[in-house]
Amino acid sequence: MLLSAPAGQLGEAVIAYCIIVLLCFPLHEFGHAWVATRLGDHIAADEGRVSLNPMVHIDPLGAIFLAVGGFGWAKPVPFMPSNLRKAPNTSVGIILVSIAGITMNLLLAILAVLPFRFNLISLADLANQQPVALILFYIISINLFLAIFNLIPVPPLDGSKILESILPPQFQNVMAFINQYGFFLLILLIIPIGGTSVISRLVNPIETTLIRLLFGF
Repeated sequence: MLLSAPAGQLGEAVIAYCIIVLLCFPLHEFGHAWVATRLGDHIAADEGRVSLNPMVHIDPLGAIFLAVGGFGWAKPVPFMPSNLRKAPNTSVGIILVSIAGITMNLLLAILAVLPFRFNLISLADLANQQPVALILFYIISINLFLAIFNLIPVPPLDGSKILESILPPQFQNVMAFINQYGFFLLILLIIPIGGTSVISRLVNPIETTLIRLLFGF
């Protein structure tokens, strides 16, 4: 994110980076922790994760990856599926906890686009690289990327838990393989091949579509 920022936009990229690490990532994890607690699991609460304090959520390595590679992560929120007794069933509970963080990212992107939608900031300001417009766009773009990225069904991403919850029993061996080699699969998806990673090829078209929908063009 920071290394790829144009020289004239470095200051805005640094501000957006700090907002993402200190606000967006923590809110993503807070969403997981809050929903898990509401559904009956208190592991996150016992570890102090039902908090908006960024210090309890920040993963230094994830913050570094965001600066260098344009994507990153915070500390995963632990929960025990069998404790989600207030959910209709265990599978629904896992899905609700898993999508909570993604929902937070989508809400943050929507909030960041509101100044554009209410004409407080124009697309011309963005085109002219006005600092506030650039910062808001960074926040919109990164949050949409994180929301889509986390839906990919590879551990430790949220999508893997969703897939495991809906996968029929006869396909659980597929999930076992994905869980066993998830880290290596994720690395393969991230490594640029021919100048572009598989992740970018998967996520960027969806992100572009969502940006158009949010901005209304």
